Amino acid sequence: MPDDFRHMKIDRDSRGVVTVTLDVAGSPVNVFNEQVFAELRDVVEELEHKPPRVVVFRSGKASGFLAGAEVHQIRRLESADHVRAVLTAGQELFVRIERLPCPTIAVIHGVCLGGGLEFALACRYRIARADSGTKLGLPEVQLGIIPGWGGTQRLPRLVGVRRALSMILEGSTLAAEKAAKVGLVDVSVPPNTFEAGVNQFIEDRLAGRSVRRSARGLAGAILDGTWPGRKVVFSLARRKAATRGLHYPAVGAAIRAVGAGLGGPRDTGFATEREEFVGVIFTPAARNLIDIFLHREKARKRATWVHDDVRPRSVKRVAVLGAGTMGAGIAQLLVVNGIQVALKDVNAELVAAGTAKVAALTREAVAKGVLSREEGEAAIQRVTPTFADEAIAGADLAIEAVVERLDVKRTVFRELAERLGPSAVLATNTSALSVSRIAEATPQPERVAGLHFFNPVHRMPLVEVVRGTSTCDEAIATLVELVRKLGKVPVVVADSPGFLVNRILFPYLDEAVRLVITGSRARDVDGEAERFGMPMGPLELLDQIGIDIAADVAKTFAALSADVGPTPARFAEMVKDGAIGKKAGRGFYEYRDGIRTGSTRWAVSAKTRPTLRHAPGERSEVQCRLIHPMINEAAKCLEAGIVAEAWALDLAMVMGTGFAPFRGGPLHCADALGPARVVRELESLRAQHGARFEPCAMLRSLAAEGHGFFAEPSHATATV
Repeated sequence: MPDDFRHMKIDRDSRGVVTVTLDVAGSPVNVFNEQVFAELRDVVEELEHKPPRVVVFRSGKASGFLAGAEVHQIRRLESADHVRAVLTAGQELFVRIERLPCPTIAVIHGVCLGGGLEFALACRYRIARADSGTKLGLPEVQLGIIPGWGGTQRLPRLVGVRRALSMILEGSTLAAEKAAKVGLVDVSVPPNTFEAGVNQFIEDRLAGRSVRRSARGLAGAILDGTWPGRKVVFSLARRKAATRGLHYPAVGAAIRAVGAGLGGPRDTGFATEREEFVGVIFTPAARNLIDIFLHREKARKRATWVHDDVRPRSVKRVAVLGAGTMGAGIAQLLVVNGIQVALKDVNAELVAAGTAKVAALTREAVAKGVLSREEGEAAIQRVTPTFADEAIAGADLAIEAVVERLDVKRTVFRELAERLGPSAVLATNTSALSVSRIAEATPQPERVAGLHFFNPVHRMPLVEVVRGTSTCDEAIATLVELVRKLGKVPVVVADSPGFLVNRILFPYLDEAVRLVITGSRARDVDGEAERFGMPMGPLELLDQIGIDIAADVAKTFAALSADVGPTPARFAEMVKDGAIGKKAGRGFYEYRDGIRTGSTRWAVSAKTRPTLRHAPGERSEVQCRLIHPMINEAAKCLEAGIVAEAWALDLAMVMGTGFAPFRGGPLHCADALGPARVVRELESLRAQHGARFEPCAMLRSLAAEGHGFFAEPSHATATV
């Protein structure tokens, strides 16, 4: 076998076992690109010519098995014929692997996603390392496309149509132990015995021993194994996907591809998979979703935000000040990522409550299979609860998450500057207060920055890294590097009231409250936002945030607005009434055990009128009143330099608020409509409802010039 491969290493032992180790040169993760694909084809040709007794495919990367195809190459596909050629080549190569006349074993650790899992599915056997880093899945639908190298055909036959549709349509991943339970892998092995387990698995194949695979039970046998059962499963899948399918064409495409594979000849299934892929790859939804993915990878590169020469400080120990919901959430995120934390508050009772919250969140992650039991207990042990100043000495970083009052935060930072060494970075988790004003309380304002996490911390992917007027590049580099280590997406923004995300979001929330006050029902307003593609409506979102918190934020933005309007007063009334949102069981809606059950008196007005119905795809006045202020405020933020580039702004809004991902963000949305049309519609709204709809100068300029916010698509390198 050739030994001059660049991306693969081939070993043959005395037992007749060939091990193919994939180690893509110049990449931290294994990915499929043209060169890797060509080498794998040469390897398979040699294996066909001289079959060994067993073939083992594994990774030489610590990061995992295979992250899939390079997304920038998918983004550069330009024609249907080009797409078909790429898909056909992949399908045919994996069929050749499937037909090798000897046992083939995929040895999986870390990420095994997209094309990587499709490769593993073509092998006869799969063995996975059972730790928190191992994830198997087909996430293509999250990019607006579908699996195209046989994933829609092989996965249902292996795990059943119910599980396969769930994984493909949600783009979800499975940990190793769960994958073994459902039959996606043959066995999962703990890390400390993994190599021994792999060797024993190989010996069993050499000896011709059979593999016992998980049974699906009676329900599985009926629903997965009979025609009437499958008909029920597909009917439920289509019904559940009906609304999503309007915005995400890949959902329907995946269902059709899976159905063709189970309902007809195998070649028909593969052909359908190819054609359905071709049908979605050039849609606006796919283009926007792929660009978001690429921009997310770009944001996670430190060099995107600071010069390559700027080195971050090492962060091994962090002091978290404030053990409330946000402080405990931040502490938990830190400890599960291997960082020692001193969690401090003003008394033992508050510290104990925060520590209990950290433990509860961590054990919840263990229960869900995100962490092993050992990893979870080790994380909890990294927390040092304290209400003494001495315990935070020596921390590399302090993150403040105390009450949202400028005077309190300035006092905390003055004391932190005295207590910690001059090299420690000091960060505030404030959502609206001035980082620069806080920094003024310290003798070294250059080491003070904002580190704005979103609630709930363990779920929300975005972190705003806020540069104050004096913040140095080293502090920004340190925080960006930390955010990357925590698995989050950093976006660096300038210090401004509300920073970026909350500043753009507030006009949307404000307009929703105005709509209710002037006669719209809350559920109708939220329904229009959801029809646009938002994950939840603005009024339900306010309940999630907390009306009390929204009331504090409203005070910050009132100073910026020429039209304060009735919203701050309405928030104050709701707070006085105790209707502060989901945490209190009622806000605009009522909640029981965390589940929304109905509306409250705050969700309707004495002047309530019915909302007009609109055809699918048609925009309503309510949608324009909700979305256009966000577009306008986004343009203002770009104009003011709150964020440097349009792509970063759109990424922040998608990652931080769930702004309809298939639309690409508010500025992509503006380009899709056309800035001239947005300006016309804003002017119409201004004439009806007031000066808050006045188009900003940047929008007017783009409209006059016939330009958009984006000149050309991103070509950043990333994987799926």
